[in-house]
Amino acid sequence: MFAYVKMITKPMEICNYYIKKLGYQAYCYQMKVAEILLSGKNVILVVPTGAGKTWASIIPFLYARENGIADFPQKMIYSLPLRTLTNSIYQDVHKITDASIQTGEYGEDKFFEKDIIFSTIDQTLSNFLCFPLPLSHRQANINAGALIGSYLVFDEFHLLEPSLSMGTTLGMLRLLGDLSRCCIMTATLSSSFAVMLKENLPNYEIITLDDFPEDKQKIKSLLPNKDKKQIKVLDNTISAQAVIEHHQNKTIVICNRVENAQRLYQELLTKIKTLQGFQALEELKAENIICLHSRFFDSDRKAKENRLKALFGKNADPNENAILISTQVIEAGMDISCSVMHTEISPVNSFLQRAGRCARFENETGEIFIYDILEIEEREKITLEANNDDDKKEIRAINNKFLPYQKEVVEKSFTELKKYQTLDGDIPKQLVESVLTEFENQNIQELKDSNFNYAKILESWRDCQKNNYRNTIRDIQSVEVVLITENQKEEVAKFPYRYQSVGMYKWSLVSWLNKIARGEGAKVYDSEEDTLVWQLVENNVIDGFGENDEDVKYKLENITDFLQLPAQVYVNADFFGYHEDIGFNWQFAETFGTISPTREYKDKKEDFKPLTKDTFYQHNMGLIRCFEREFLPKLDFAFIQLAKRIGKSEWTKTEFEQLIKLMIILHDYGKLNEKWQKPMRCYQAKKEGKDPKDFKEILAHTDYDRNNPTDLALEQECKLYERGGHAGVGAFVAETVIEEYFESEDLAYAVSMAIARHHSPLSDSYSKFSISDSSYKAMQRLLDEFGYDVELSKEEDFEGKMNLNGLETDEQTIMYLFLVRLLRLCDQKATENLSDFFTEN
Repeated sequence: MFAYVKMITKPMEICNYYIKKLGYQAYCYQMKVAEILLSGKNVILVVPTGAGKTWASIIPFLYARENGIADFPQKMIYSLPLRTLTNSIYQDVHKITDASIQTGEYGEDKFFEKDIIFSTIDQTLSNFLCFPLPLSHRQANINAGALIGSYLVFDEFHLLEPSLSMGTTLGMLRLLGDLSRCCIMTATLSSSFAVMLKENLPNYEIITLDDFPEDKQKIKSLLPNKDKKQIKVLDNTISAQAVIEHHQNKTIVICNRVENAQRLYQELLTKIKTLQGFQALEELKAENIICLHSRFFDSDRKAKENRLKALFGKNADPNENAILISTQVIEAGMDISCSVMHTEISPVNSFLQRAGRCARFENETGEIFIYDILEIEEREKITLEANNDDDKKEIRAINNKFLPYQKEVVEKSFTELKKYQTLDGDIPKQLVESVLTEFENQNIQELKDSNFNYAKILESWRDCQKNNYRNTIRDIQSVEVVLITENQKEEVAKFPYRYQSVGMYKWSLVSWLNKIARGEGAKVYDSEEDTLVWQLVENNVIDGFGENDEDVKYKLENITDFLQLPAQVYVNADFFGYHEDIGFNWQFAETFGTISPTREYKDKKEDFKPLTKDTFYQHNMGLIRCFEREFLPKLDFAFIQLAKRIGKSEWTKTEFEQLIKLMIILHDYGKLNEKWQKPMRCYQAKKEGKDPKDFKEILAHTDYDRNNPTDLALEQECKLYERGGHAGVGAFVAETVIEEYFESEDLAYAVSMAIARHHSPLSDSYSKFSISDSSYKAMQRLLDEFGYDVELSKEEDFEGKMNLNGLETDEQTIMYLFLVRLLRLCDQKATENLSDFFTEN
């Protein structure tokens, strides 16, 4: 039976655990979060920024893990919408407990194997949808099962795009049901939207500070509770002059767009050099004026983030002057604070997140200046009727200044904020309700109409293609930009992925290119002589090599139609600039000529490790021991919930262990086929200098190195390439055996699908096979050793397709995803390092 541990009976237990881990006592709402999660329910947590949401969600997991609570997951996947947020929170939590991070920037845990994983929402959802972003298509189904039986945390939930990543997340949670435990967190969600989540998700409770008035008097980020954050709404646009005039020790400026932040940063540097008489600026060091946004190379951005924590973090010197000019990349998740904030108006949920970086810490007070996006003349212009095409174009350009936000939400937020002078007490909640309820109700209806992207999730499971990304997670409107010079073209074509890139909004780059082409750039452009941007294309004939050359050859091709930019482009550093202080740009000629730094490059030959000989028995025993050691101890929660889900409530850990071990034993049954064994024995015998007629071992793998010419010659001589597939044979045989042994069609389907697809996610065919008595003895040895009284078919005279494409039920598919992950990871680990798991005496 499962090793249940009694749930928390005394609140003091969790209180003491908070003190043990963090050094301070938990707030009442944090205690409630732990109580609900550890009692078998899920949480929707809506509390202000800086109130301790992160630890409220993490501490219950750590407590359950340390106390061996079987009815709580042993893996936590903590997902955030932005890389910057993910990096920041990971760094804070990693100081307390071991964890991994998986983002587009960091790839520490691409198979989601650690107990605690910090991930971007893109990585998490792409895993569940069977097109994991960092993995190849052949590995597409390996990570979805990581979410089954895991504790899932979704932080800053309001930042997810309703029709895409938010809808898909909710669809995923509805499909998983009780197979996961979950905490959804945000500081800014209307009550109607929170209620919608509770009504459409299984077994969730809403927690807000409304039920914990005592916490409002204790939470340090809310103190003092009067005039902590004073706000002033201004009808003019933000300026360097205003930033200088109001500066007091720590100033943070937040712009909606990168170009605005860069321009303001440059203006600020220029003005500070010429101004006198501002005492607050006298001790301001030049290196303490920092610009941060999304268009920096990785190393520069990391350095800036670390510098910000030193200058604006909890342990920063309060007397050291600093000014940060940034964009929304810091508006959530970063534990930094300032005494003065200047911000362009944004939707109220975004604004409140930004305000969370002002007077964030205990007993701090601050001022927040909120600026219009448009000049007075521009605001008047858009109210007038357009008389001609030029007027329409100008009005359209003015309205585009509201991007990346929805104009109507921004304008309503601006109007509502004018009614207040502070953000004391319930004012933030009132702002959210008055501004967002109408818009969020529209989102609610759209989510319901789409059935929370259920059909799109099924489609992703069926074809495992990365092009589902834009329909389920994020509409790809970004482009990765690499800076090069004309002289680098040949080198770049040889090694196109060695260079770091900067991501940006595709249509912003299109606008830049058009402006430079029209002569508006910082350097004169000659359309006859100059190239602005290139794309990478395959070149099938280079230096005499033909189409059959083994390596893909590339060339850089000029792009003349800027509207057709691919996902990655190479721009001419003669017309674009980069500087570690301001990032990628097209306006500042003094930064031109900088090229992209190289990434850490790995020779692709290293991706293919040589195989090492093992017998059929050794290989399967390696997988079983890997499963027992690496996975089985952490699957109690998954087994408990899966038993209920598949209608096997009476099942214990023992039955699941029997099912998985039988799946492992059957997974390579096709390798016993004479079509497989004969060429492998021939190859291995010759490799060892023996006569193939005398070679009797039943093999799973041979000693084979694809980079060794001798091995390649032996491969041709013994016709290893004629073996065909083997997974389908095991799947075909397993379907009948599993159904009879466990009396379940669903399990038979799931196991067969897992075996068929343990090398490729879309495999669905099986071949003829004939297994000799001597080969079958290797299988019988395993069956006997683990007590399986089954008899397997040794021969089949026809081949065909298995019914594996039709996802019959959600239960079958979820069970398949759970099983195929275990099988693939055990297979991968045991194949690479058999001796780590099994050595035959």
